[in-house]
Amino acid sequence: MDTQTKKALFRICRLILGALFIFSGLTKCIDPAGGAIKIEDYFIAWGLDSAPWWLCMTLSVIQNIVEFTTGFMLFCGVYVEISSLIALAFMAFFTPLTLYIALANPVSDCGCFGDAFKITNWQTFGKNIVFLAIAILVFAWRRIDNKTLKTWKQMTMAFLGLIISSLVTMKGITDEPIIDFRPYAVGTDIKASMTVPEGAPATEYKTTFLLEKDGVLKEFDETTYPYDDTTWVFRDSRSEVLKEGYVPPITDFSFTTPDGDVLTDHLLDSPTPIFLAISPKLESASDDDMAKLGHQFELAQKNGFEFYVATASTNATFEAAREKAGVNLEFLAADETMLKTITRSNPGLIVLQNGVVVAKYNLNHLPFDSEMATPAASYLSSVKHSYDWMIIVCLTMASIIVWLLLRTSKRKNSTQEPKSNI
Repeated sequence: MDTQTKKALFRICRLILGALFIFSGLTKCIDPAGGAIKIEDYFIAWGLDSAPWWLCMTLSVIQNIVEFTTGFMLFCGVYVEISSLIALAFMAFFTPLTLYIALANPVSDCGCFGDAFKITNWQTFGKNIVFLAIAILVFAWRRIDNKTLKTWKQMTMAFLGLIISSLVTMKGITDEPIIDFRPYAVGTDIKASMTVPEGAPATEYKTTFLLEKDGVLKEFDETTYPYDDTTWVFRDSRSEVLKEGYVPPITDFSFTTPDGDVLTDHLLDSPTPIFLAISPKLESASDDDMAKLGHQFELAQKNGFEFYVATASTNATFEAAREKAGVNLEFLAADETMLKTITRSNPGLIVLQNGVVVAKYNLNHLPFDSEMATPAASYLSSVKHSYDWMIIVCLTMASIIVWLLLRTSKRKNSTQEPKSNI
């Protein structure tokens, strides 16, 4: 292979690897709490149930920022020696890890693209094999392309990647994700998301029965089962999925009162807004957090709206939470995983109307007193501010990148101008 072909192949692989790291890092920077939840799931699967939340969040933030910044540097062609080494280290670590996950299946989804794009554990391992090969090639040929920016420009580009990922991550920590990839995003019709469309393919199963007769064990399926021969004694059975059918985006939306009454239908059918505070673990909410919820509870009642606190905590924690809030909060029991999926804040706040999520608030950005009468309009206003912030940041970063590239292009053209003959 000649040098020019090698350079072209190297650049293509560098861009592909950089784009993968940018996409993977960005989807997780948008939702750092989601990454922390996935890391916590890994710890639990490995028997480390006592891993503190701050550790999971710290690991998530570090991984996301390093991943995005590495991809940004690779894609822009700056500090290629360093970024290619980091990318190779990432792939060398995660490829055998995803093989273990595919074999042992401790979690159903590795979380490599957050909630934006989910693939099976075996698909993840296959993807990593391909990109490990690309990372090896990029690292091996990292010195083949000698076209580099000046040191200060490389530092500027690398710093840009760090700033972009840090700002997006900080926004994700202090608020709900800028882009919500979860099944409970604002605007979601929960009842429709729980429904299986007519004609949708059903999951196909194969059941094997183990029966015994005269001391002999034999396996049967649904077609060979000896229904008319009562001398066979049932011993065991097992089922396996032959073909996955349609699975609704939402399958676990269920809430019950402390007395055991199911309130799900009421929450989904109410034509007036219902405020639903989400706190997977009440005991983890601080006194100030509960005081904020107490204030929102009073405002909701003042405007004639129902207000419930949904939690996976036991009834024993309810009275202490009421004392912290200073009001007689009403509680609902729900699945912890489902609650963590709805909102990343503990506690957070959503508003349901006719089964639609019309608003979602992080505890740091609860609606003002004057906005509680119109929660949907208040939320839309806050979303506009978030998108304005994101657009300003993106345009600023894009302008700096374009300026740097144009400066590089001008310098290159000026050095290549032929000298005039006298």
